Amino acid sequence: MLSATSLVIEKAIKLAKRAVLCDKCFGRFFANLGFALDNETRGSSLKTVICMIASSLLGKEDQEAISILQNIAKTGFKAARELLAKNGFDVPETSPCEVCGGLLYEPLRQLAEKVIVSLLEYDFNTYLVGCKVPGNIVEKEDDIRSYLEVDWGESIKREINREASLIIMSKTGKKPEFQKPDVLIVLDFHKMVAEIKPSPVFIYGRYRKLIRGIPQSRWFCSKCRGTGCPECNWTGKRYELSVEELITKPIIEKFEAHRARFHGAGREDIDVRVLGSGRPFVVEVLEPKKRFINLEELQREINERSQGIVEVLGLSYTDRSTIGKLKLSAKVKAKTYRALVMTEEPLERGTLETLSKYFQGATIRQWTPRRVLHRRADKLRMKKVYEVKVMDVKDNTFEVWIKCQGGLYVKELIHGDEGRTSPSFQEILGTKLRVLELDVLEVED
Repeated sequence: MLSATSLVIEKAIKLAKRAVLCDKCFGRFFANLGFALDNETRGSSLKTVICMIASSLLGKEDQEAISILQNIAKTGFKAARELLAKNGFDVPETSPCEVCGGLLYEPLRQLAEKVIVSLLEYDFNTYLVGCKVPGNIVEKEDDIRSYLEVDWGESIKREINREASLIIMSKTGKKPEFQKPDVLIVLDFHKMVAEIKPSPVFIYGRYRKLIRGIPQSRWFCSKCRGTGCPECNWTGKRYELSVEELITKPIIEKFEAHRARFHGAGREDIDVRVLGSGRPFVVEVLEPKKRFINLEELQREINERSQGIVEVLGLSYTDRSTIGKLKLSAKVKAKTYRALVMTEEPLERGTLETLSKYFQGATIRQWTPRRVLHRRADKLRMKKVYEVKVMDVKDNTFEVWIKCQGGLYVKELIHGDEGRTSPSFQEILGTKLRVLELDVLEVED
């Protein structure tokens, strides 16, 4: 016990010899010692003990003791200043802390209070504080830590984050959260500004695309790449509307967000409708000021504004992990389609029924379709067809329902893509086929 105590005092004296430090910075080098103490109390207590030791040496005019007291006195420490004055020694003028320069006091309080005002614009229950400090402060702190040759302390950044967090908690009643905070608060002591970074909000739902002719995501003009030109009537877009824009625009407005990302469980062609229970999606709402929005009301607003083009169902809050699950499920989970197909010559229902038997549980070898080769790698996919049902036959057209594995190109399953998809309906029936209509009826997630 005594040896440990003497080591702490020895290191405290060594620190007082080396640097002029405020109570908080002095105490921070001993932050892991003691319980239920803040660094300011630690620093003040250690300085008091040093003053008591030094006072016993002043009568001998011990120059080291005088020098240490003067260093402590420079920080405005009352006991050191009075002790020097009482014994007739020079009392130095006060000077800023050699590490923080006073940053841990008024500047910290001012910046914390400034951010509290800014936080009034945001919905949040939890927060996390981070900070940026001038590099010379960190360098000075590291130099002193190396000089002391002990690892009892904590960094100034950690102290700033904790102290600012306590101020924010006391004023707002909100709680710090280290894993998934609603907002990240960054105190920048270079510029004396506070930056608020809201965490994304994630909304899960399903959409039904009720008309043909619109893409799932915003499609930039191929001429101007989104900057605007005569070709696109200065919109920057190839198509005026998209599922993504119809869904995300009301969400961005409602959440007062900077922007939003749309993540779908796969995608359909522009000329394909999505019916039935719809296609799963997640909207990632970026930098939202509001985060506690009534999703039933939001769903109603999206559907009203979409005017029968798109409909969303079952909106609910979720988290980032759902995006990965959606992307994975899109490649493997079953999808059900309805196709209206034209044959080169009329076929009997009995002939068409061979499709049901042949493709029950069939494995399809499918190379990347020619129509998407310009944007996708040419590779072989092995996909399953689970079930085929011929629903209606009229002259040289028939309607068929197809249940298959996600990632299978259904149009190519039907017409064969000049042999790049095999087996295909066209290959089995022995006549040319053309897809007139295609609808997505069900998407598993």
